[in-house]
Amino acid sequence: MSWQPVETIALDIDTGVSRARADAIAAVLSKRAVPSLVRRDGRAEPLASAALYTVGRQLVLVTCRHVFDNGVTLGDLGVPLAHGGRVLWLRDACVRLLPHPLRDLAAIAIASPRAARESMQHWHAQPLEELTSDSDASVFVLAGYPYAQMRRIDAVMHARPVVVFARTSAAPPGELRLVYARTARRVDGLRVHAPALDGVSGATMWAVHENEHGCVLQPAAIQCAFKHDAYLRGEPMFAFGAHVAAILREGRQCV
Repeated sequence: MSWQPVETIALDIDTGVSRARADAIAAVLSKRAVPSLVRRDGRAEPLASAALYTVGRQLVLVTCRHVFDNGVTLGDLGVPLAHGGRVLWLRDACVRLLPHPLRDLAAIAIASPRAARESMQHWHAQPLEELTSDSDASVFVLAGYPYAQMRRIDAVMHARPVVVFARTSAAPPGELRLVYARTARRVDGLRVHAPALDGVSGATMWAVHENEHGCVLQPAAIQCAFKHDAYLRGEPMFAFGAHVAAILREGRQCV
């Protein structure tokens, strides 16, 4: 199977983001939001979303821990490469799973220099250890790959990512929630149905910080659940980098 990304138009749920700002952010996130595939009965299928980060000199793929429910293993997973349509299968990448013991977070350490180098030729990575709490942010953006926007035509999977701007809503302590309505304004002005987000689990939720130079995107949480007319729910990740770094210091191994 080969992989073909499709251009998308960002959705806005009552944040008032401008078309120009939304398009610029969507272009940046198109290099950071990584789809993940699973091999089932010899066939590649979409599974979840993820993003690449660095911990020191180590490259890691961050997603949800629940991706590995129902018998999914590291050897089943693949990452499409953004250019050329090929898939990098993790069974060939000398990988190690680093799940959080309490939260729905997991990092996959990629130890193979070749696989790490190839991944970073196609996707951008950000330092994971430098993340801090973003409790003062009110606007966030989510970018991932919902099943509802994927179509298989012959041997090619055509995938249109979703990019959603939303505001925070009330949440229990230790959780990030954003408003997720049944409908949204596309940034070209059209009102549309907001898609179901199955397949977006594992995507990064980015805080949007405005400043005199424009805006800064700060990774804040990993999306792990959604409910239409209610919320997008995320696991905060500001302390996850230190957790991953501590495990890596204990020694690297391939699984």
